[in-house]
Amino acid sequence: MALRLPKRELPAVEFRRNLPDYLGPKGEGCFISFEARAGGSINPRHVEVTESSLLKARVMSRKNARIEDDEAFVKADDDAATAINKARFGALYDACVIEWTSNIQVEGDDGKTQAITCDRSSFMDLIEVHVPEIARAITDLEKEVLAAGKIITEEGASLES
Repeated sequence: MALRLPKRELPAVEFRRNLPDYLGPKGEGCFISFEARAGGSINPRHVEVTESSLLKARVMSRKNARIEDDEAFVKADDDAATAINKARFGALYDACVIEWTSNIQVEGDDGKTQAITCDRSSFMDLIEVHVPEIARAITDLEKEVLAAGKIITEEGASLES
């Protein structure tokens, strides 16, 4: 009988950032780490979900342009920017993130501190917390994913020449 092992998708990007110690378990460092597919034109799913989010952004901008009250316009514009960022990073997660791990500590339902659950919901929650180092890490992940896609595309083009 042949040995059959589970198959695993190999990531194009392995990304890790150390975060401030106060976010992690006491006495240990804090980190966030991702394994991801390349993004951009090399990844049709990433293109599809990104284009969809850009279309929604244009529709929101068009609707907001009709608002005449300054205060209502600013609020709607701010809400639209938040929604656009959520869609952008949701697209990144859905199309590119294979797996992620972190030891960021969060308060559980029982009030006790525990490691963050590394799923889509928690990833999207991280986008909304106002911790500059987390925001920078996620933005840097996006840059690396897009850079990997560009490198793969350029290497493919040079092999065809």
